[in-house]
Amino acid sequence: MNTTAGTKSTHLAVGAKRSIVGRAEAQPQAAAGFQSILACIDGSSQAGSVLVWANMLARRLHASLRTLCVLDTSAKSAAPHDPIAWEMRRIEARNRVGHLLENASADEGGTVGIEVAIGPFDDCFQAVLEHSAVDLCLIGAVGEDARPGRVIGDTARRIIEAAPCSVLIVPPGAMLDSGQAVAAIRRLMVPLDCSRRAEVALPPAVALADAFGAELVVAHALPEPAITEIGPPDEAGIALRRNIAQHNRKTAERYMSRLRARLALDRRAIRSLIVNGDDPRHRLARAAVEEGADLIVLAAKGAGGYADQSLGSVADFLVTHMRKPLLVVRSARGQSAPARAARPGATGLDKSGHGWA
Repeated sequence: MNTTAGTKSTHLAVGAKRSIVGRAEAQPQAAAGFQSILACIDGSSQAGSVLVWANMLARRLHASLRTLCVLDTSAKSAAPHDPIAWEMRRIEARNRVGHLLENASADEGGTVGIEVAIGPFDDCFQAVLEHSAVDLCLIGAVGEDARPGRVIGDTARRIIEAAPCSVLIVPPGAMLDSGQAVAAIRRLMVPLDCSRRAEVALPPAVALADAFGAELVVAHALPEPAITEIGPPDEAGIALRRNIAQHNRKTAERYMSRLRARLALDRRAIRSLIVNGDDPRHRLARAAVEEGADLIVLAAKGAGGYADQSLGSVADFLVTHMRKPLLVVRSARGQSAPARAARPGATGLDKSGHGWA
């Protein structure tokens, strides 16, 4: 594996970069709109899983890949007293990342940028986003300081809420016992609520399904009709609830039928799923397990998401409860200026100017 090395300085820290040359030629326009992937790693045992997923996606989507490892000083009472000790830690971290990348890359060549920064994690992360065209970030669900039993750590949660780009959360154990990458993404599940907002997740989901030859499962959860009542329900209330439930199911069936026909034009494997339950969030989480989804792809917000919220209720619930890889997709309008500028022709519309492309 050939390497080249260099240094990069910011107002926060000293960042190091190393390239592993030989990756397959990148396509002019990366699939799924993901041209630049950033893998955020720390000193935890999960770092290897994050890099395996990042490397696998970069290869299949013909995207560039870089890594960010932050030696976080936010928990320190003051700036480092021994700069030499911090520099030694930076070199050790960089070497460790390089070793993990070699394991993740196996015998296949690749071009990966390595950056090790010293400073508060949030500041270092934002600095990278401000100066780079990152449109997909990967982060481990739990880090080295996470409490046992937690589904998602504080750092991962902050990234999901603050990042302007799409974020893929890699849970613990997302690798085989041999330490190698999962064999492939065989099935993706895309929760939809019949809104255009939720359909933001479709283009990357379709591109990923095509890249891996995976089955695409589009899922819709029917909410239980709720009406205001005083006391036990009367016959009129029962009939109203039944009529609302029937209307919602018929509407969902029509939506799914049209969507399935539209997505099946290229003869890809696609299946629609309509589930119901008291809480659509719990039902979708259960469906992902029952369907054996290798990856869940969903929009950050659906029909009910408010402008002042970074995540809608369904995305928020799945982020904090699912122990499966989860890709939270944000629209191009939510991405950083460098990421948008890197794709001048990407509008997210089809040739007619309506819907997703």
